[in-house]
Amino acid sequence: MKKLSLFSILLTLLIFISCSDKPSSSMIDEEFEVVKKNVKNFLGQEYEAENFSIIEQGYTTEEKKVYKVKFTFDLNKPISIFRHKAIPGELIFEKNQEEKWECKFNSGNPSGLFNLFQ
Repeated sequence: MKKLSLFSILLTLLIFISCSDKPSSSMIDEEFEVVKKNVKNFLGQEYEAENFSIIEQGYTTEEKKVYKVKFTFDLNKPISIFRHKAIPGELIFEKNQEEKWECKFNSGNPSGLFNLFQ
């Protein structure tokens, strides 16, 4: 009986944890992989984005349909005139019509990557 109640408590906790109403850490990690890939494509194969650190995250609307993640990352080596440590970046996730999170903006995409190094 004790094992059954302990199992029930653990199952309930697992359900609450998995039903978190924000983008999952794996979704954020996927977007960091996009940044890594684009850094290599934009700067060359010898450059790597590393040491990602989330500095701020949270909802931007009361309806909790938009979630912003501000982060920094480093490059493995310097670029001539640009900084290569604590480069700022941003992700914006929005809920779609099915109430699932989608990344709508990643500053590490080619269109935004150049702005990161200014």
